[in-house]
Amino acid sequence: MDVSNARAKEPSEHPYDNSKSPGTDGNGYFATSASLDTATDTTPSEHQSWSTVPSPKVSAGIPSAHRDEPGFMSEERDNLRLMHHFAVSAHKSIAPSPGAVAVWRDLIPQLAFEYDFLLHGVLAVSALHLALTSQVNKLAHSALALRHYTAALALFRPHLDSITSSNIYPLFAFSCVVPVYIFGYPHVSQFPTNPLPEMLEMISVMRGCADIVGSGVQWLMNSPFKHLLLQPTDPSQALPKEIEDALTGLQERNNQTTTQLALRDAYATAIETLWECFQVAGNMPGEQAPALPFPVKLSAEVLMMMREGDPMALIILAHYGVILHWLDTVPWMKGWGSTTISAVNETVGEDWRQYIAWAVRESKKPTVRA
Repeated sequence: MDVSNARAKEPSEHPYDNSKSPGTDGNGYFATSASLDTATDTTPSEHQSWSTVPSPKVSAGIPSAHRDEPGFMSEERDNLRLMHHFAVSAHKSIAPSPGAVAVWRDLIPQLAFEYDFLLHGVLAVSALHLALTSQVNKLAHSALALRHYTAALALFRPHLDSITSSNIYPLFAFSCVVPVYIFGYPHVSQFPTNPLPEMLEMISVMRGCADIVGSGVQWLMNSPFKHLLLQPTDPSQALPKEIEDALTGLQERNNQTTTQLALRDAYATAIETLWECFQVAGNMPGEQAPALPFPVKLSAEVLMMMREGDPMALIILAHYGVILHWLDTVPWMKGWGSTTISAVNETVGEDWRQYIAWAVRESKKPTVRA
């Protein structure tokens, strides 16, 4: 998701400013999706077009005798069920902090009825949540998630050419939906045996979210969406000794082995961001907010070195994997932390492994939801 060229323009209205209430009129409509009322036994491929994915199996809950009554088509029933599930359950697993729950439960669904790309995004993560958490119609919900997400992306991209104080809110909301989907969908398609390429692609996408925030931070900070933004931490806040020792070891290794000054500074900044992530984790145990600072703030240079397999870059990534492992009970995040740490441990040479020993030990501990 390349949003680096997005431009910010400010019209006179600020529809989601704290001083005004958002309108509910607009062009949102329950667009056509895969129906739970038709049949298939095929698991959708991540690369299939939303128009060619086979329709999924009949859903439970709606007696067949009533499916043909006038008023609602099967696709509309599917969408209503998905919106209901989002409102009562799925939104809770997305909100990165307690303060963000109301934004996801109330404001974002309301806004989705004005912007079709956001409506498709909401329905996609709701269907994906059902596929991840329920054994009923798992393939059907997987197909619905893929169709809605693919449709959402097509509708979303044109808006990036002109970010304004009117569309910044749905654009930002959708940019928060995208990581949820890309972290979660491999669990219902095929989880990668080597997670590093996918993990780095996810980080790249989340960096794109930062571009959208940068285009409209002044508007977001004066709206309820401020609860979805990164909150500052106290740099003087101490961490548990084992975490401090691990991060200090990273800095020492960076100073010893990275000869290029600009790259050494970039690595040092990434390690400082890890420090921030662990501080947030200490303040908000069990919440998803600690997973946000690292990918959002990671420099393009460090991301490139991770892709090239530079050991220093990879051991930094492994420590971010600890943050993800602590979120292993969140449906979208399951497995990403431990598999990332394991992949790094297998990739780097023996002389680097002592610097991720703590991360490896941590990845073997069970995760308990706070």
